[in-house]
Amino acid sequence: MRKNRVVRAAATALLGLGSLGAFAGTAHAEPIDYVKIELFELHCQQNSEGDHDEAYLKITDANGNAVKVWPGNGIKYQTMGTGYVRSMADGNGNAALILGKEQARTLTLWDYDSTSSDDKLGATLVTGSEVGAETQWRTVEGSGGVYVIGYRVVDI
Repeated sequence: MRKNRVVRAAATALLGLGSLGAFAGTAHAEPIDYVKIELFELHCQQNSEGDHDEAYLKITDANGNAVKVWPGNGIKYQTMGTGYVRSMADGNGNAALILGKEQARTLTLWDYDSTSSDDKLGATLVTGSEVGAETQWRTVEGSGGVYVIGYRVVDI
């Protein structure tokens, strides 16, 4: 009987050491280095409908959810017509713009429609490894619209 308790205690200790070993292994993992997408400008090369679009920008967050990041300050959309240029700086306070250097996020531009589903004006993939590069200009196209999104990826 005493022998069984000793064997159980030894097995429990070994299992505990295995767990400690696994825990210790994770303690040595490299910390995630974070960067931030800094939105710059949106240029409308060609709007998708009538005389203007009602544009807004979403980003996929770390959980894969689409989060509206621009325009900020509770504004639903920005009116965009061919030749319009809008600053996107008011969207830069959104936490969804933060990602790891080894991660990527999709920026998706939408046209708001009050009577039907919103139209996708295009999307682009942004990677954390773009950190330190000059301002990036990405053309997105969809539903007949052509837009250029300007952004930078900065170290934080």
